[in-house]
Amino acid sequence: MPSMFAERPMMGLDTMSASNLAADEARVRYFYEQLQRGRFHLAFQPVRSIAETQRSLYHEGLLRSEGEPLGFNPFALLERRHAMRRLDHFVLDAVIGLLQANPTLTLGCNVSAQSARIDYHWELILQRLADADLAARLVIEITESSAPCGHDQAVEFVNQLRSTGCHVAIDDFGAGFATLAFIQDAQPDIIKIDKGYVQRARRSALHARTLRHLVGLCNTLAAHVVVEGIETADDLAISRDCEAQWGQGFLFARPQKVIEGLSRPCVLKTG
Repeated sequence: MPSMFAERPMMGLDTMSASNLAADEARVRYFYEQLQRGRFHLAFQPVRSIAETQRSLYHEGLLRSEGEPLGFNPFALLERRHAMRRLDHFVLDAVIGLLQANPTLTLGCNVSAQSARIDYHWELILQRLADADLAARLVIEITESSAPCGHDQAVEFVNQLRSTGCHVAIDDFGAGFATLAFIQDAQPDIIKIDKGYVQRARRSALHARTLRHLVGLCNTLAAHVVVEGIETADDLAISRDCEAQWGQGFLFARPQKVIEGLSRPCVLKTG
C-alpha cells in the first residue's frame, strides 16, 4: 500500500533498496508525528538593508525543532519522498495566522519548488490572502533545492500569488534548480543569492567580481536582491562593493523565537 505521505509515485526505485525506502517512510511518519506533538517552532531572521543595517525588509520564518536533534535532515528527506506540500501548507497557514494577529509584522516563509503548483489547499490560501493588507505583508520564498513540477505550472503559481498582492522570492539563487528562463517568466519580487557566493568572495577577487556581476544581473530581474550568508564585517563590505541592496545573515541577527511586534512565540502543532 502506498504511503499516505507520498504525493506522487516514486521514481528511480531501482536506485534505492526496499530497506532504504522503508526507512525513509518511517522517518517521514516520525517527522509528522513530532510536528503534531508541537516539537517545532518558527524562528525569525531579518533581511536587512546593506546601507542602513537597522532597517528590515521583512523577517523570514525558519522551522526549528525543540529538544534533541532528529538525526536526519527532514527537509531533504521530505523533498526526496515528494512529501513537502503538507508541511509547506501547514507552515504558511501558521505564518498567515501570525500576520492576522500581529498587524505590524511583515513575514516570509519557505515553500519547496515541489509545492509550486495550485491545488485545493492553495486555493484556500489564496482566498485568505484576499485581504490586501495581509497579503502585502507576506513574502513566499520558493526554494531551489528541488525542481518544480513544471515550468508553466510554477510560473502560474507565482502569478496567482502575486495577484493577491503578496511578494514572491526565489531563495538560494545560483545553487539549485531555478533557471533564468523561469525567473524571466515568473518575474519574482525578490531574488536571494545563495550564501556560497559571498563565502567564495571572501577568498579571491575573482569570486568577488562574480558576485558583483550576479548582483547586477539579478537587479535587472527583480526589484529587490538579497545577499545571503553575511556573517562578518568583511562580508558586509563585499556586499556594499557589489551594490547589493539587502543582506541576511548572522552579522545582523540569528534566528529568534520572539521579535519586535510578535505577541508570543509561534509553536507549530497540528491536530
